[in-house]
Amino acid sequence: MDQSSDYIKMCESARVIQKQWKPEFGDFFVSMSLGLTSPCQPIVSDPEKKVAYLKTIKAVWLPRQDQLQEMVIEKYATPWDLAIAFSNVLMGDNASYFDNFDSMEKLWLAFIMLEKRRKKWKDGEWV
Repeated sequence: MDQSSDYIKMCESARVIQKQWKPEFGDFFVSMSLGLTSPCQPIVSDPEKKVAYLKTIKAVWLPRQDQLQEMVIEKYATPWDLAIAFSNVLMGDNASYFDNFDSMEKLWLAFIMLEKRRKKWKDGEWV
């Protein structure tokens, strides 16, 4: 699981993805106010209170690879089709762009932002 400062910045800047977060046990997040990266633990049973707490500590969700894949799987008939599409994009016209990412989470996040939002990570922001 990528917890690097680069991945944190990529996730924090992907506001559309942050808005999709429904905190669950086992999720990873970083507290921007406390500077801590940790697995999301059950804080309270009430989902609204949990979300309120995460907002107070300025939590940024760090999606795992499986969570990133779930964000785009509905567009494809099978997981195999998704894997082929991912491979084609990585080896296609954007191959040099994807060379910049050193983890599967960064690769999948970049793929999702390109496929769903037509945005690329450049100079610390999605453009």
